[in-house]
Amino acid sequence: MIRFTAIVLLISAIPRPSAAQGLPVGTGSYVPVGLWLAGVVMLGLVMAYAIMRNRNRSRGEKQLTEEATRANYANENQKAKFSEID
Repeated sequence: MIRFTAIVLLISAIPRPSAAQGLPVGTGSYVPVGLWLAGVVMLGLVMAYAIMRNRNRSRGEKQLTEEATRANYANENQKAKFSEID
C-alpha cells in the first residue's frame, strides 16, 4: 500500500504539458517590480547607515542604552504583575 501511494505521488508530481499554453505575453507592468526594488535598496541603505552609526557609539552612549533597556524591561514586568492581579 505504501509503495502504491509513493508511486501515485511521484506520478502526480511529474509536470504535464498544457495544451492551452502559447507564447509568453508581456502584459504586466514593471511599476510594482520597480517599487519592490526601490524598497529593497532603501532598506539596505538604512540598515547600512544604522550599522555604521552604531559602531561609532561612545562608552557613555552604550551605557545609557543599557540603562534605558533595563528600565523598559522593569516597567514591562511591573505592568505584567499589575495586570495579573486585576
